Amino acid sequence: MSSKLPSILIGAAVYVLLGLLASVLSSMGSAAGMFAGILSCVTVLLAAATAVWHYTSTNALTISGGQGAGMGVVVGLVGAVIAGSLSLLLIQLGVLPDPMDIAREQWRTQGLSEEQIEQMGGWAEAASGPIGIVIGAAVGMVLGAAGGAIGAAIFKKGEPDRA
Repeated sequence: MSSKLPSILIGAAVYVLLGLLASVLSSMGSAAGMFAGILSCVTVLLAAATAVWHYTSTNALTISGGQGAGMGVVVGLVGAVIAGSLSLLLIQLGVLPDPMDIAREQWRTQGLSEEQIEQMGGWAEAASGPIGIVIGAAVGMVLGAAGGAIGAAIFKKGEPDRA
């Protein structure tokens, strides 16, 4: 049995690229932001399924749903940490707008008071940054497991992998 690492890295790369696209879309306004939220969830599923597809195609074998889920968990973890860290870096460098600035402007448009905005901003900031990466990794691992299991059910090739 060959290593799953190259396939996992390909899946993580898919996650990072689509995740950054979702970050850019989320900064473009409400309609694009809503699409970005959907894309974020679909990204993890696609990335994990891509890793399974690559592994089964390269090795001409079938893997169990559990093996696919395991690959998906790793893809979700690695992809979330890299994409989240890269997004934070791009925000700090000013390449991407700060989502908190966008949120505060939307809250003002909705008629919230400055006190309400500061309270909501405090909660939102607590869930962003490094804590947001941890939350994203947890969600990525769960959705990655689902995407990997789905990929294993779809991409069957040759003999089942016994490992």
